[in-house]
Amino acid sequence: ANRMVRAAQGRGIMEFGARRAQGYDGAIYGARAAYIGGCIGTSCTIAGQKFGIPVMGTMAHSWVQMFQTEEEAFRAYARAYPENCVLLVDTYNVLKSGIPNAIKVFKEELLPRGIRPAGVRIDSGDITYLSKEARKMLDDAGFRDCKIVASNSLDEFIIRDILIQGAQIDVFGIGERLITSRSEPVFGGVYKLAAVEENNEIIPKIKVSENVAKITNPDFKRVWRFYDRESGKAIADLLTTSHETIDESKPYELFDPEHTWKRKTVRNFHARKLLTKIFDKGTCVYESPKLKDIQRYCQEQVDTLWDEVKRFKNPHKYYVDLSKRLWNIKYELLKKYV
Repeated sequence: ANRMVRAAQGRGIMEFGARRAQGYDGAIYGARAAYIGGCIGTSCTIAGQKFGIPVMGTMAHSWVQMFQTEEEAFRAYARAYPENCVLLVDTYNVLKSGIPNAIKVFKEELLPRGIRPAGVRIDSGDITYLSKEARKMLDDAGFRDCKIVASNSLDEFIIRDILIQGAQIDVFGIGERLITSRSEPVFGGVYKLAAVEENNEIIPKIKVSENVAKITNPDFKRVWRFYDRESGKAIADLLTTSHETIDESKPYELFDPEHTWKRKTVRNFHARKLLTKIFDKGTCVYESPKLKDIQRYCQEQVDTLWDEVKRFKNPHKYYVDLSKRLWNIKYELLKKYV
């Protein structure tokens, strides 16, 4: 979601994925995740009810098809939803009937009541070309404030490209490629035992594999994020044992845990602990922030990443390193079992 939000360059993105989601929980919690990532709202009404996410959307093609004519469908919708009238203009022909009928209904149904139209939505065809032409027609009719919403299997790459081409889009509605994470539908990784406690002592454990990426990092750990004090940008993340501390007054050497010759000494940095205790002895000791605050925190943290790291293609690698002590524990265990 955040990649799509960034591609939209300040234009709103509505989460439209409920009907494409893998199960009802995927729809509900996917809408929540999309909102945290920066979407402005969702079409999933139960997510709105449960989490307070703004619920939004437009009319369906089936609404238009139910009526004898597109104009009749638009009139009925405008009368039912005058304050939020967004008309779907691509059921038949965007430029020959959809936009002309929308303009006619806006003038005859909304303006006499002192109401301005909210927008039109284009859900098929060449979005760049159609949005440019629709913008001209709406502007010429006196509806410069009428927003154009685009949908139809969009993702961050399509959004970026059509905006580069000059598409006149104000808001995007994105469903399947957001809610199903089509570009990366499988999260690669393993979840294994890292340590056991015996007589109040933590005993590190490791899972070994011929696939280097699946060799686990042992022990009870802390996660730190290093920030450059001058720029405020994130430098790298660091895994340490649970008892280690970081002295910010001294230079700290980071190194790649797999290619140890890759090293970097950081100075003038701030190290922040990332983990927060949620449960203590089975009791919840954490108060979850409001969803809007989580969304704000997400944006703040994304802003600490360099643009090179946020590239959609071939991004610069953001490093997650091990402390020297944790690295030694890992490789002592490897020597023991390999």
